[in-house]
Amino acid sequence: MWVAVALVGIITFLIYYLTRPPKDFWGKYGVRQVNDTTFNDKISILLGRKTVMDIDELTYKSLASTQEKFCGLVEMQGQTVLLRDLDMVKRVMIKDFEYFTDKRLAVSSENQPIIRKFLINLQGEEWKNVRSSLSPTFTTTKIKHMMEYFNKISNEWVDHLKTKIKNSSEDSIVINVGEEARHFTVDIISSSAFGMESQAISNPDSVFRTMTDRLSSLHFLQILKYLLMMFSPWIVNFFGIKVMDDTALTFFENILSQGMKSRMSGETKRNDFLQLIAEVRKGELKAHASDELSTFEKDAKLKDDEKATKRKDVLKDDLIAYAQLLQFFFAGFSTVSNTLSFALYAMALNPDVQEKLRKEVDSKLFKDGNDKELDYDELNALVYMDMFVCELLRKLPPVGRIERICVKEYHEPESGLKVPRGSYAFAPIQAIHNDPQYYEHPEKFYPEHFTPEKKAERKQYAYMPFGIGPRSCIGMRFALVVSKAAIAQLVRFFIIEPTPKTPVPMQIKPIGIAIQAPDNLELKLRLRK
Repeated sequence: MWVAVALVGIITFLIYYLTRPPKDFWGKYGVRQVNDTTFNDKISILLGRKTVMDIDELTYKSLASTQEKFCGLVEMQGQTVLLRDLDMVKRVMIKDFEYFTDKRLAVSSENQPIIRKFLINLQGEEWKNVRSSLSPTFTTTKIKHMMEYFNKISNEWVDHLKTKIKNSSEDSIVINVGEEARHFTVDIISSSAFGMESQAISNPDSVFRTMTDRLSSLHFLQILKYLLMMFSPWIVNFFGIKVMDDTALTFFENILSQGMKSRMSGETKRNDFLQLIAEVRKGELKAHASDELSTFEKDAKLKDDEKATKRKDVLKDDLIAYAQLLQFFFAGFSTVSNTLSFALYAMALNPDVQEKLRKEVDSKLFKDGNDKELDYDELNALVYMDMFVCELLRKLPPVGRIERICVKEYHEPESGLKVPRGSYAFAPIQAIHNDPQYYEHPEKFYPEHFTPEKKAERKQYAYMPFGIGPRSCIGMRFALVVSKAAIAQLVRFFIIEPTPKTPVPMQIKPIGIAIQAPDNLELKLRLRK
């Protein structure tokens, strides 16, 4: 209790004392400075009443009348440029990437070295080496080989929910959406990342379930730690604060160590990410000739990715290798479980959308009423399913802004933008996703925003839930196919409905520049007749 009070006091003082904006920091760089984040706004972010993205959106909208391409801000984290123009976003994040190669440390601490080695936290050449080495592990071919696990766990989830309904006194059950989505996701990622059967769906005493809860718990003190890490990492390091649960980290490190020994010796071989990392370490992993890249993936490709085979030694370091697998587990868990929670909520509140999904799944995947396994290509060919998931991620993107650190003095002569080394540039994803010039009904849940025709008409980079450029989310393809597989099975077997306790609108939980579904979101499931 007193630790929490002390932390609040320290953070409040730091916010007040260290973030008082200079009169015009950006003026000397020819950038108009906007100082519209009040002290009260900063405290509201600290207390979870507002998100960083809410403030971004207000600033973004304030520039609409003048159509300014960017503006300068002085934030708690440093001097920052908000990029409003999509061409400027592309230039900074992709074309001129060499000036903006690094990201702010996300969840890191000198007291927990494995977290510091997460890909998201790496910078400079170390990031480039690890990123290039990992690229061949996330291709279409590799994800296709994991469909057996996606099918198995999805079927187990459906059977689990059917059994709960069968054992109830009614023809339906009320579920805690977040819990169900988290348990499903733990099983999926444990299987496809570590080659482990975690049994989080069926076993309340599953150790994987317990340890994942310890890692992902977002009680007040934990949120304070994350905010400290974002705004004042020196405090975290000076006081030896552990940002993530040590017991859970040790558990997963031991699992990875045992698994890697088995894969490196050849004793065990599976189509999972642990196996792929082992093959990278041995220099045996090659990209498949049939792997086609989307525009998103072409933008994300490093110029010298083809030299990755020369960098295989970087993953021979156990700490670096295990860090990538642990980050995959942690980031994948958050993205997939939240996406599924939001999907169930959206279907419950939009029964017409749910029925369209159901008809497409029935007619395209199970037209003969058989129990065949889901196929990767058939799943990704579902047009309305893709529209639905895209709209989910437009309304509730995994990360609400993408930031880059300027690593060398930057000047873009056409626009006049100048960014000094050590400053930040960011694209406000939430604000762009809610801009009526790109989306006709930004306030509504409206999958028709993503018909093939609308997507073709829309300006490039008006939709970027996984970021863009070389530092975009490397696990995007995995998160999408797992989410679609789960949604397909849910609409095939169940009717999803709200209960009297279902909140409208959803009360999301802010976490820095990300969001999470609420803890006690209730929905009703009924078996289809």
